[in-house]
Amino acid sequence: VLSVAFSPDGTHIVSGSDDKTICVWDASTGARVLPPIQGHQGSVRSVAFSPDGTHILSHDSRDVWLVWDARTG
Repeated sequence: VLSVAFSPDGTHIVSGSDDKTICVWDASTGARVLPPIQGHQGSVRSVAFSPDGTHILSHDSRDVWLVWDARTG
């Protein structure tokens, strides 16, 4: 795991990893709430939730930014 961020309401955590995936976790139980989100071709070095918690922004090792739906991936 290279990066983590809490959702604005504190209920979820998003993580970006060296294995090129993004995971969304339940902050109270630690359970993954979605299958790993795939689409980057490089390590996911930075992740963040949008202020309203509906989207996830990710920055990979190739300087590619992607935006994801936080509920569906």
